[in-house]
This record gives sequence, structure tokens and C-alpha cells, in this order.
Amino acid sequence: MSQLYPLGLRLAGLRVVVVGGGAIATRRVPSLLASEAVVVLVSPEITPALQGLVEAGRLEWIQRRFEPADLDGAWLVQVAVDDSTAAQQVSAAAAERRVFCVRADDRDAATAWTPAVTRQGAVTVAVLGGGSPRLSMAVRDRIAELLAGSAAPADLAELRGTVALVGGGPGDPALITVKGRLLVNAADVVVADRLAPGLLLDELAPTVEVIDVAKLPYGPAALQEHINEILIDRGPGGQVRRAAQGR
Repeated sequence: MSQLYPLGLRLAGLRVVVVGGGAIATRRVPSLLASEAVVVLVSPEITPALQGLVEAGRLEWIQRRFEPADLDGAWLVQVAVDDSTAAQQVSAAAAERRVFCVRADDRDAATAWTPAVTRQGAVTVAVLGGGSPRLSMAVRDRIAELLAGSAAPADLAELRGTVALVGGGPGDPALITVKGRLLVNAADVVVADRLAPGLLLDELAPTVEVIDVAKLPYGPAALQEHINEILIDRGPGGQVRRAAQGR
């Protein structure tokens, strides 16, 4: 594989298309919104968390399957589906329009990769591990610890089978505690509602299971009893974190 050319994109005011409305899109959209991109979501269905962003007027939702014309005027497209045939259709349309394409289903077929990212103040560090998300995450986490001036976390094996409740703070991911951020990044399963800082979800490894229990006003929401059942069910097999924004 040829050497990657790292680049920081300034997407403010530019059209970015996200194809897919599931867990992957839920994790990718917040960082695009934080960059002030004009995000257009194309999917027949979307998660409650994404529905909340649509209702808040933060992104446009085209409620149908992808069509090549959706990429007209786009600067970047993120394919957040696991259907290789559908993903290849998006790739072909992107190549025809010379639009960089990130694919969640096949990194080798993508023309751009999303790195593991950490931010401290004005400093943004992006790590690409040569196609290995785990390596990227490990290096990113170590750099984050150094930037935060914190000690290395305890052996993660000691956290196996534990459940931690992590407050997301007032919404800015930079304001979550260092320990809270490390716990979330070390989790195997993250249970999050719409109040959780979206950028934290974008930092998670692809192997992390994100369970959306979005609590939309007058909309779909998981009962606390059901959330408790999820924590009990997932806890014994790994590290579970529930992240919610403080009020």
C-alpha cells in the first residue's frame, strides 16, 4: 500500500454526505457537526440520537436509499453501512465526482480513512495505524494521557466485568474528566443517550458496541429499568460504560 498523505480538512460550510443511519453514522456525525460541515444524512431509517439532531435542525435527513445525485456538490462522503454492494455504489459515484470517500465496511476500498483523534485545547492529534484500528487507538490514548498530564491507566484486564457510570459534563467533550475519558475509551460496550457528548463516541474503537438509549423529549426512550438490565447483562462479559451529559 502506498504511503498515506495526512491532511486536516476545513469543512465549515461545505456539504458532507453520510450514507447510513445506524450506529456507525451515530458515531461519525458529531465530529462532522463540530467541524461546522453541512451534513446530509441519506438513509431510510436512523437512530433516535440522529433523529434528535434532525429535529434540532442540525442536519438534513433524506429518508430513502442512496442515489448518485446525492453527492452532487459534496466535498466528502462517509459510507456508514455494512452492505458492500450499496457501499460500492457510493464509492463509484464518489470516484466519478472526485469526492473523497470513507468506507466503514472496507478500508482498502476507501479513498480516505478516519484517524483515531484526541483533542486538548487548540491541539488536535490524529493517528493512523496502517489499517489497524486497535494500534491507532492505543497510540492515540497514550498521547492523550501525555497531553493531559495523567498517569497511565491501570491494567485494563482488571476492569473486565465492571460497569462505570460516566458523566459527560456540560456537553463539551474537552470538559469530561481525564479518568472518565479513559474509562470510556477502554470500554467494550458504551450505553449512551442523546445527552452524551457525541465527539466521545467518534473516538471509540470500531469494535466497541454502542447502545443508543436516546431520551428524546416526547419521543422514543428506553426505560431506566431496561437500561439497568443492559448494564447487568453486558457487565459480566466486559467493560461497560454508561455516558450521559450532566445538567
